[in-house]
Formats: sequence, C-alpha cells, structure tokens
Amino acid sequence: MFDYSASQFPDIVRLELTNTCNMQCPHCRHHAPDKKLPENYPEYYKNQTHMTENQVASILDEIRDNGSKNVTLNVANEPTVAPTFKFAVERLKANGLVGTFNTNGLKLNDEFCQHLVDYDFDSVNISIDATKPETLKKARGITALDKLVRNVERLIKIRGEKMFPRVGVTFVIMPYNEDEVWDFINFWKTRADVIRFTGYITDGKPDATVLPGVEKHEIPPRIPCKQIFKDIVIRANGDVTPCVITAESPHYHSMGNIFGDGGIKAVWNGPEFKKWREAHNTGCWNGISYCKGCDYWLDSFNVKEKVSDDFIIRSPSPYTVFYNVKDKMFNWDKNSLIERQGFGDHQDSGKMSSISSYDI
Repeated sequence: MFDYSASQFPDIVRLELTNTCNMQCPHCRHHAPDKKLPENYPEYYKNQTHMTENQVASILDEIRDNGSKNVTLNVANEPTVAPTFKFAVERLKANGLVGTFNTNGLKLNDEFCQHLVDYDFDSVNISIDATKPETLKKARGITALDKLVRNVERLIKIRGEKMFPRVGVTFVIMPYNEDEVWDFINFWKTRADVIRFTGYITDGKPDATVLPGVEKHEIPPRIPCKQIFKDIVIRANGDVTPCVITAESPHYHSMGNIFGDGGIKAVWNGPEFKKWREAHNTGCWNGISYCKGCDYWLDSFNVKEKVSDDFIIRSPSPYTVFYNVKDKMFNWDKNSLIERQGFGDHQDSGKMSSISSYDI
C-alpha cells in the first residue's frame, strides 16, 4: 500500500541525557504534580538515570561515523540539568553535528549562555507558553515570566554578532492561553529568531480534535508515521522507544538497548523496527496498540509554507507551526537544521490543508 523506507541510520537522533527535570509543569505528561504521586509516577522516573560521558561520547561518535548530523538533546526531560550536558554540547560540535534542544530556560545564566555561544551550538528553544505571569503559573507552575524573558534576551545578547545559536521560543496552545497567541507573536518577533507553536498532545494517544479549530471530518486519510522511518529516540538508560509519543508512556515499549544490543545502527535495523515499519507500510497500524488511535502521524506530511510581511511561516501539521522572523533568517538552513520537516518530497505524503485555527 505504501513504500516508505528507512535509511540505514536515522536522520534525527533524540537523546535523553537524563530522565530528570527541575520543574513540575501542570500540563507535563511526565513530571506534573499529579503524575509524580507514588501511585502514578512510573518506575523509570522514580530512579534518576544520567548518561555518563563515555556513553554520550559513544553515541555521538557513532552518529558522526555513520554520516548522520541532527541531534536533539532531550526527550521527556530538562536537558540542562544533566551532569553531561556541557560535555554533550562540546562533543557534538567537535564531531561536526547539528544540535538542538528544548529547555524551560531557568538555567540560562551567563556561564551557560556563553558556553552555547562559544561552541556555536545550533539551536535552542525555550518553552514559555504565556504573556502574563498568571498564565505562566497555569502552564509552568511558576510566575517568573520576567526571569524567562531576561534569560532569552541574555542568550541573544551574549550571541551578539555571532551566528549561533538560533534562538526560538515555544508556546503550547491550551484553552487558558490561546487568546494570548498574537500578543506572544508581537512580543517575541522583535527578540527571538523563531516562534514555535505546538498543539497539546493528550496522554497516551494524541488526539488532533483537541487542537483549536480541528474537526474530525477534516483530518485526511491516514499515512505511515514518519517517526519510525526518520527519528530514533534514546532514553537515558539506553532503551530505544519507537517514537516520541511511546517514549512518554509509563510502560513504554523498547525496540532494543543501544548499550546492550550493539549500538544505534543495530537497533535501528533490528527486527522490532522492521516489524513496525512493515505494519505501517501495509496500513496495519491499528495492529499496534500504541499507533491505534494516535493522531501524531499528522506530522508526517510535507511542510506548508507561507510568507507574510514579518514571517516565513512553516507547518507540517496542526501540531507544529514555526513563525520564522524574516529579518532573522541568517542562521537558518533548511537542509541541516531540521525542525520536524516531514518526509521531504515523498510523492505519497503531499501537503495537508490547514485544519487548525493557528495553522497557516
């Protein structure tokens, strides 16, 4: 039915340096206060796990040796609290790789920002989700909006005339903050390089109909999910999960362990991934419990693009929209700085029409 295929090595490696976080955001699917109750908190998170420098080096060296480039230094965690974070930044750039990560921004002090600038780290996205302290309290459990703004501005100031890192701010759209979208855009377009909006992903099974403006009848016919053909997700203990959604399941499925099963390439080409890819290519995704009822495959379409007076707006799906500030495109390369850019030009994917109220 479909003929998607995976390269011998993943295009994007998502690497969880630690399974911990220094916040308890109310909408977090992992570390929210209600999720951390003893009866709810998964065993995986109850025990802190940090990758060692040797483990990080072995992963980044294998990526380099296999011609891949793109590395995201987080999964379901706060990467800046990892003991090996600075080491990972240094090794990643020494290997000629392209790096990005999402952060809550609390640790972006002078020393941290200078480190990122000194090593020409490619991309940093700071999650903010609000234009008012009271809204930030609902989103992040804190009211220190001024501090987050100062930290982002600090990183931009320390970068100065240098090209990197590309600095983005992220806004997860929820019922309590959706009326702040345009205030957020207007505030950050004079500061950040890119503004990213993401739709809230419901626990366990992403449901696109919870996104603003999405109606079930507007969702196009299903196609295979790019996650199992393009991205690999490596947890702090070395386990590989099929995608970023299954990585967040309390009892996640492991496709193998890179520390015990021969490394990234061995697991990526192993029997578990082959079985899942075959199921998707034959349209049998409902035979996989994680995939049945999941709408995150909508991120697998080609990217739509629209140019406005201020932005180059790009979106592969109602889950993700990037507002790239037009006069701050000097540090963006669509061929190497991948931002969930779908299947590329695969003829079967096509472009999905706008079905969300904040899509383009």
